[in-house]
Amino acid sequence: MGARASAPTTSLDLDVRRLPGVGDESAKLLERMGLRTIGDLLWHLPTRYLDFSRFQPVKRLMPDREQTTEAIVGRVTERRTARGQQLTEMELIDPIDGLPAGVKASWFGRQFIKDRLREGQLIRLSGKAQWFGRTLQLSNPKVEPADAEAVHTGRLVPIYRLTEGLKEGNLRRWLHTAVEGGPKRTPVVGEVPEMLSRDTRARRELLPIGEALKEVHFPSSDAALQEGRRRLAFDEMLTLQLGLAQRRLRWQRDARAPVLRAADADVETWLAALPFTLTGSQQEAFGRIREDLARSIPMSRLLEGDVGSGKTVVAALAARIAVASGAQAALMAPTELLAEQHHRTISSLWAGGGPSIGLLTSSVPAAQRRDLLGRLASGELDVVVGTHALVVESVEFKKLGLAVIDEQHRFGVRQRTTLREKGTDPHLLLTTATPIPRTLTQTLYRDLDLSEIDELPHGRQAITTHLRTPAQLPKVWEGMRLAVEKGQQAFVVCPRIEPEPTADELPSAVATERELRAGPLKGLRIALLHGRMPAKDRDDVMRRFSAAELDVLVATTVVEVGIDIPNATVMVVLGADRFGLAQLHQLRGRVGRGTERAYCVLVSDAMESARLAAMTELGPDGKALDGFELARRDLEIRGPGQFLGDEQHGLSELRLVDLADIDPRLYRETAAEADAILAVDPTLDRPDNALLAAAVEALWRRHGLA
Repeated sequence: MGARASAPTTSLDLDVRRLPGVGDESAKLLERMGLRTIGDLLWHLPTRYLDFSRFQPVKRLMPDREQTTEAIVGRVTERRTARGQQLTEMELIDPIDGLPAGVKASWFGRQFIKDRLREGQLIRLSGKAQWFGRTLQLSNPKVEPADAEAVHTGRLVPIYRLTEGLKEGNLRRWLHTAVEGGPKRTPVVGEVPEMLSRDTRARRELLPIGEALKEVHFPSSDAALQEGRRRLAFDEMLTLQLGLAQRRLRWQRDARAPVLRAADADVETWLAALPFTLTGSQQEAFGRIREDLARSIPMSRLLEGDVGSGKTVVAALAARIAVASGAQAALMAPTELLAEQHHRTISSLWAGGGPSIGLLTSSVPAAQRRDLLGRLASGELDVVVGTHALVVESVEFKKLGLAVIDEQHRFGVRQRTTLREKGTDPHLLLTTATPIPRTLTQTLYRDLDLSEIDELPHGRQAITTHLRTPAQLPKVWEGMRLAVEKGQQAFVVCPRIEPEPTADELPSAVATERELRAGPLKGLRIALLHGRMPAKDRDDVMRRFSAAELDVLVATTVVEVGIDIPNATVMVVLGADRFGLAQLHQLRGRVGRGTERAYCVLVSDAMESARLAAMTELGPDGKALDGFELARRDLEIRGPGQFLGDEQHGLSELRLVDLADIDPRLYRETAAEADAILAVDPTLDRPDNALLAAAVEALWRRHGLA
């Protein structure tokens, strides 16, 4: 919609300069926002509205409120202020009694006011009234003749995203012409093509697209605005539902995955060899995965679980099934530290005998890398754990049967696709310890099956969370020293690696480690860990911390995921307000993994932060909010773009659908419509689905998958 055509076929394809009042300079300003055609302009939707629909008598105007009134133009004067600005002042007459209302209106730099409005004329004014001395005054109000069609006053007034130099009033006037038409001009909005059939609109009680756009730009009432937005949101959500469902259908129809099975007796032996018993939800998730692997339709499953819930164990069991069937498995993690942790964890699980496993990251020496790649290509190596290094062209598998992607939200769609292309339609298991709100998961991952591990392993301790200011740090360090004296260990996490004098004074890991070593924690065994350190040095620090040869680890968020130190009981996060809720929850999950009671201390001056308040809030069960509830709060606070990351999905471009709070009715209705459409026309090749197909193609083009 709105792309410039070589030969315009409708008014939507015409250059914006074809609208009255849009000259070359205005067109350049619009082009900055990607608005080149009249169609582009129509789809530039309001970001919010000012409610000027309710009239307040001019003598009853309230100070410091946005409101609309009607008045008669009294005496208009112009003068220069002490700063040399042009000031136009207007006396307002009460239209009820014809007497001065004791209220003025004033404008800076608006010479046209005196020319356009005549004394004795009835006008509407919308804006905020304020006291100046003893006179109530409307400063720079929107103003229109009372007998004109309301565009800027007396209605729900749309507010749009602008660029520097572009005036809001001008943009609104151009859009009003496109939406409402004018003398000898047909409304262009009537030419917007209809994507939904008449039957669908009737069944779902939806406005025609042209009427919906008209109500969204210039609503006739609040109820009409909501109906207009619902129609546009329906189209947006239906496109997403169709794209995801079609992608899944195409994959299941065209792909043939290797059938991966293991005998019940073998699985029982593997489970018995584990140093712990699987929780009920771990068993259920593994059972579903096992069923998926036994089919020739490629598995596409998302495994969600809170911090420390045991997703790696489930993934390792799935990998054993692949190897038992003569296939290979790969596990890709977003960071070297996490890949190394997974390699250690799985290696220890298979210490008594199991598949061969290798580690592939960019830090692996060349000779070792060549050997590993050769063993992968020949099939000698069963399982490989690695980072993005797994998706480069030189990595080949003899028979990749299972691809596991951990912390999947940190990878782009293309990276996930590339790893899957390393085999012939391998099964795909995505895992995340950053739970996504359930309604959002249903929407974003409609092409995936979902499993949740919603209980923690037996023996995990509750973590007490405290919020403290920097001034209270001496007591925090005192408590940490007491924990170390009891034989326990602690983390200190900072938002920055090194101090930056020119930037804000965020705590840095380098400076904090130095200060603690010389001051409040002097005499304790302290080490530094951050992402810029050579892999060998990081490995050495983690080995020493894991072996309890260190008491305190000062780090950045490299310890956010994958660090398992059962003896660690204290987590202190400096500059805690600089982290998202999901990050804070992940960091808190680094402690409390043993038998001792654990504590998390969030240090910040922002004591009123909604994020930090959520971290200390207790649920109805008296426990801290779980990862799913915190994810929902994080989405509300940060919005979908920041929460999910633009690289992953691009869905922050959605204009009407609120990803933080998806309407269940909208989800159900669009899912049902998408399923019904694809049941009849799975490829969207029928002429009556051409516009839907184009919308889906545009969606995937934004994802880089078209």
